[in-house]
Amino acid sequence: MAWKNKPSNFALDVLKTADDHLKKIVGETLQQVVVRSPVMDGEFRASHKVTLDSPDNTYKKDFDDSGAATLSEGLKVAASAKFGGLVYIQSNSPYGIRLEHGYSQQAPNGVYALSFQYVCEKYK
Repeated sequence: MAWKNKPSNFALDVLKTADDHLKKIVGETLQQVVVRSPVMDGEFRASHKVTLDSPDNTYKKDFDDSGAATLSEGLKVAASAKFGGLVYIQSNSPYGIRLEHGYSQQAPNGVYALSFQYVCEKYK
């Protein structure tokens, strides 16, 4: 009897599956963050970024009312994520902490915490 898939390929298959799952979760978390972000002038939506292995503490004022460009850029970075590595989804907006603590009527319960809770519950 021959193996359909060699046992030696099992670890590679598991790793690929884990990488794909990680990318899916990062993408979904970023999407939740962007969608839950108060629109205001689009500045906060544009402030979300994805980085691998270390955070990026810079802030560049930009605008993205729909969040589509922010999501697209973050997904490009997430596409290189590997299981076991660190992935950061962050905003360095000067008023991001206030928004997370209910400052906006558009997001009275914050953005990041709710996004994290949603994704955790979904993949429990």
